[in-house]
Amino acid sequence: PKTIYHLGAISSTTETDSAKITENNILLSCRILEYCIENNINFVYASSASVYGLGKEGFNEECITKPLNYYANSKMCFDFFAKQKMIDNPKAKIVGLRYFNVYGKNEGVKKTGASPVYTFLQQAKNTNKIKLFEGSENYLRDFIHVDDVTAITKKAIDFPSGIYNVGTGKARSFFNVASIISNWTGAKIIEIPFPEHLIGKYQEYTCSDNIKINSIGYPKDRISLEEGIKRIIDV
Repeated sequence: PKTIYHLGAISSTTETDSAKITENNILLSCRILEYCIENNINFVYASSASVYGLGKEGFNEECITKPLNYYANSKMCFDFFAKQKMIDNPKAKIVGLRYFNVYGKNEGVKKTGASPVYTFLQQAKNTNKIKLFEGSENYLRDFIHVDDVTAITKKAIDFPSGIYNVGTGKARSFFNVASIISNWTGAKIIEIPFPEHLIGKYQEYTCSDNIKINSIGYPKDRISLEEGIKRIIDV
């Protein structure tokens, strides 16, 4: 059978229009999923590590999810629908991928949604300064290069139906990212106040639990943060 890769969504974590989020991230996804099941088409879709929230319950695919914003809630809701469809349609191929913090080249089209890696690089190139939120050494993310994400997404069609984390399994701070870029570009790091609208809605820590994806035989190696940033700078 053919395969549909559904990666589209409103990905802004600051979007608060619940009707808009529901229509685009839940209902549209449900329609595509129903179409795939009815027409015997494999379905691979983008979920998000944002469903884990602060990660107090861990970052395992089976743990309790506690999203912090409307975007993360929409991803969690569709995951529930997809899981139920897997149970009701055991012969259907349905694979959800919980992407962690993806970064790479050509992120300019994402504007404010671009990754910190890309954003810091642009600031370094254009102003020779990197603006970093105060306390950024305490905010850690699992940054995964788009080349790894692409490889896993393409291979996902061979995975058993289910939801899988897509991350490196290593957490690095925003300060780490800024420091790597600063060392390579000479840009100065400038600390700025933490935005009030993000207080309580900002994940302090994410780190992919890769036990499940490892268990099906997917290679454990991922591109390191240093190598990933180098690939972007060299472009």
